Amino acid sequence: MSFPKYFQQFPNLQYTIRANHAGVEDRIAIKDYFHLMKIREDIFAEDIFYTSYVIKNGQRPDQISYEVYGDEQYYWVILQVNGIVNYYDEWPLSQLELDEYILKKYGSDSKSGQVHHYETVETFDSEDNLVLPGGLVVSSDFVYTYPTTPGATTSLTSFPVEKTNRQYEIDLNESKAEIVILNPRYIYDWEREVKKYANNLPDDVQSEIDISEVF
Repeated sequence: MSFPKYFQQFPNLQYTIRANHAGVEDRIAIKDYFHLMKIREDIFAEDIFYTSYVIKNGQRPDQISYEVYGDEQYYWVILQVNGIVNYYDEWPLSQLELDEYILKKYGSDSKSGQVHHYETVETFDSEDNLVLPGGLVVSSDFVYTYPTTPGATTSLTSFPVEKTNRQYEIDLNESKAEIVILNPRYIYDWEREVKKYANNLPDDVQSEIDISEVF
């Protein structure tokens, strides 16, 4: 990815990296990354502004930006709209990266195949009424008994299924792949509002420093 134009709009922060015994500080100018805009909840709820998107295997934000907006520079919009601050933790891994991560985390294929937890199975009665939501974490001996139809004297039983460590990590990774995309017709309005906000911010100075940094 290239350096995001998004951050070019924000003021500089004079960041203290060390100080001498006389208290003279040595500073460097960095972009003030702490002024990240938060989307208003009432706007986010408007379906006309956003569409659902599923990230493909190994796909990066700049690639999605080029696909949707015809320009890779708007990857910061994709991250911002989805509230992603830590890209490495909050963006889905590619299949290869996921396999490597699982192996490193659990130590071996056999351990990654061990049970992580048990979950309920989505269950309906004979009249298609939902009687038990799926995906609820339960104990291994959990048993759910329900009438075949409302008020019936006969009943059926639902048992949980096991979720392995590997499948748990796969499901978690897949959930990260489900994002929303800002409608392309609003991209320039969004960029204009960011510039307007950033241009009204003053430069700042960060002067707190740990005593261990004194030279």
